[in-house]
Amino acid sequence: MNARVSGGRPVAWEDAGRQIASLLSSYSAVVVTSSDPFAAAYVALGLAKAEAKHRRTVVADLVGDLPPLRDLVAEQDPHGITDSFLYGVSLNRIGYSVAGTENLYVMPSGTDPDIPEEIFRSARWKKLASGFAEAGALLLLVAPRNSPRLSDLIDQIDGAVLVKEPELPNDSASIVLARVASPTPTLKIPLHRMGERAATWKQTAGTWRQKGLDVTRRRWFFPALGAMAFLVLAALALPILLGPDGLLASRNARPARVAIPAPTPPPPRPAPETLHVAPPANAADSAEAAAFSVELFTANTEEGANLFVRKNGGALPAAAVSPIPIDPERTMWYRVTAGAYTRRYQADSLLLALRRSTVLADSDGTVTQTPLALLVDSVQTQGGIVDAVHAAVDKYAARGLAIYALMQVGGGARIYAGAFARAEQAAQLIRTLRGAGLNPVLVYRTGSTP
Repeated sequence: MNARVSGGRPVAWEDAGRQIASLLSSYSAVVVTSSDPFAAAYVALGLAKAEAKHRRTVVADLVGDLPPLRDLVAEQDPHGITDSFLYGVSLNRIGYSVAGTENLYVMPSGTDPDIPEEIFRSARWKKLASGFAEAGALLLLVAPRNSPRLSDLIDQIDGAVLVKEPELPNDSASIVLARVASPTPTLKIPLHRMGERAATWKQTAGTWRQKGLDVTRRRWFFPALGAMAFLVLAALALPILLGPDGLLASRNARPARVAIPAPTPPPPRPAPETLHVAPPANAADSAEAAAFSVELFTANTEEGANLFVRKNGGALPAAAVSPIPIDPERTMWYRVTAGAYTRRYQADSLLLALRRSTVLADSDGTVTQTPLALLVDSVQTQGGIVDAVHAAVDKYAARGLAIYALMQVGGGARIYAGAFARAEQAAQLIRTLRGAGLNPVLVYRTGSTP
């Protein structure tokens, strides 16, 4: 089984799936795809086992008789996806519970394991996704990356998880929720090595037992054999060491010095590209900053973060998507926050409300301090200001920019992007907004949600 998974053992791919499970906690239907179907299946199983701890999870095989999934079904010739979509078999009859894991089910490919293209583009997937969302469940579809209709499938549900692939094929514009580039690093020693050594020992013991010598009872045999081998080697080595041309006779000979060149140091690693961020322009407002917010989750793609905001926007006041570098290599993750408050208890109240409304799971979300933001625009005091603020926000949202508005105490409103704890975290978003023709200014954000 291990040999069929290139680039990592199944347990390592499963663990990689577990590690990104928190990124999918708010989604209900996701495609897991790769050019390596086995790796995609194990990542999906890792995701499913993590999510099955708190909601019903189903893994469906759209590759065709995929062993990592098929082996979890006890029946010899089970009904599956093709039987349901082509012949009308109820979905309740093609979901098989996985022994030992509560809330985890597998939908095999079916009695006809060849999945036709019409199944990928079927409108039933959108209805299924809605049904899983209403039930608070998760549907994971393991699909081949080379399917011509892969994008049609992804576009009907929440999005995709890419395994071993940087992008979807054919420059697809479908939403990518997360990427799993490689399995979790594990020990290089194969798990079966101890089993092989035990089998060798058993075979050797059996051979000696046939000759009338039970080595499992006579524990002195092998130590005695080792001692005899040592004496024989010593007898052979003494003439070599003590002879006139032996090794000891040549100890006084001074070997010629060989010049060892100094090691060449590796070339210096170029410093990561950075952008100087000026201090906040309104330092006098720091004491009145709306510093407290709720960190909802962090996505490893911008599309995943923006999709979460679009799905839950009505429940998320002052929702912000902030690209944050997380390591020395400046790998970008996208943090989603909501709320802008001057008192912590206000953010605590929002967190409790989001959990009660199931936007967040019971243990998800945390209150954090993000007093800084990028000022993008403002709306002057006027009659019907609320409508004017919504129009300004919609104008930027139509350009694909995640911005939000805060009403000011003295009247009017300010339009912000991002929410940051430190000034240097805003560098990437500044670069993005400048590329869009804007002139963002780092400030302490002030005001309250409309």
